[in-house]
Amino acid sequence: MTTTFAPPVPPEYVGREQAYIKHLFLRQYLGRLVHKIGSFADHIVYVDGFSGPWKSGAENYSDTSFGIALKSLTEASDYWSGAASRSRNVKMSAHLVERNASAFLQLQGIGSHFPAVQVTPYKDDFLDVVADIAGTIPAGAFSFSLIDPKGFALDMARLKPLLSRERSEVVFNFMFDFANRFTNLPQLQPTFDRLFVGVNWRDELNRLEADPASTPEARKRAFLRWFKEAVRNVGGFRYVADVEVQYPGKSRTFYYLVYGTRKPPGIEVFRDCQIKALEEQAAVAGRMQIQAITSTGQGFLFGPPEPSRDLRLDAALARERVAAREMMLRMIPLGDTGIAWEHVWPNVLSEHVVSRSALGREVNALRKARVLSVPAWTSNRKQLPDDSYRISRGNAWPRP
Repeated sequence: MTTTFAPPVPPEYVGREQAYIKHLFLRQYLGRLVHKIGSFADHIVYVDGFSGPWKSGAENYSDTSFGIALKSLTEASDYWSGAASRSRNVKMSAHLVERNASAFLQLQGIGSHFPAVQVTPYKDDFLDVVADIAGTIPAGAFSFSLIDPKGFALDMARLKPLLSRERSEVVFNFMFDFANRFTNLPQLQPTFDRLFVGVNWRDELNRLEADPASTPEARKRAFLRWFKEAVRNVGGFRYVADVEVQYPGKSRTFYYLVYGTRKPPGIEVFRDCQIKALEEQAAVAGRMQIQAITSTGQGFLFGPPEPSRDLRLDAALARERVAAREMMLRMIPLGDTGIAWEHVWPNVLSEHVVSRSALGREVNALRKARVLSVPAWTSNRKQLPDDSYRISRGNAWPRP
């Protein structure tokens, strides 16, 4: 008897499982982001520099980045205008850019699917219209840009008019695997200069290549650091973080989603959504493994098992929590004045894959152990610190 079961990902993502992980992250992140921004901004703008659509299998483009974004904008618009108690008229608009003629033909009709959003399509090279798009966005509007090119040849400096806006966030798709193959080709070095703008990447790469002890992992970390530094240089973002997206079912990096924001709530939402995306990526890999075994004709005595937890991911997240705790403790100063919690957690989350709530629970445990002192925290029923709480070293702080 042949056992059949659902594919590892929704049917429209079969064969492009990595896009499922990317879209899962975007769907969760944009859903929370747009609702939050709608509480204070009167105009929210979405910019998609390389829209496609590519390989969409859904009639309403729900398996595309722009489809996910436009749905999030529509839902937020409905929410903020849907009750007298909140009654906010938040304008939603989107700029979708695609230079491929056949893809653009599909893009032109997108607006009819999302009437609550003012959609402007462009048949052009994104870099040629960046300044024009930035010029149409009012100073008080909040803009979110998705920059997802098919390769890695990107002149980052030309994105400055859009990314340097005070009220803006960005997610890049950094095609690490593609970039990693071609760095040493002399004719491509100017391409990398434009990508890693303001970064002295050549000298460091030469040192890595000359060091016999250097590893592929060290090279990968360097590439990612160069790109994140370039994002900071161009956009002036205070917090820049990343999500690793792997080849389907393999422990090999395909690309990174690199995120830039200026505000603490952004990095908080990012980390929550990143952890969920990583957990789902591990689950997809497990389901793909079971499917592969089943496809060979090998059976399971009691039917296909549930995929087990990815112990490597669990271990990696545990290491991140330890590193986050250590960084947090390094930030706690001597003296009774201490430091406000609002100045601690955003910086820790910017560097480590940990949620704000998990870090707050760590503070609570250390407070109860008297390693930390938080005088304003008077209720033992309270689980997480307020931003205004000042934290200093407690009586049980380890002595040198």
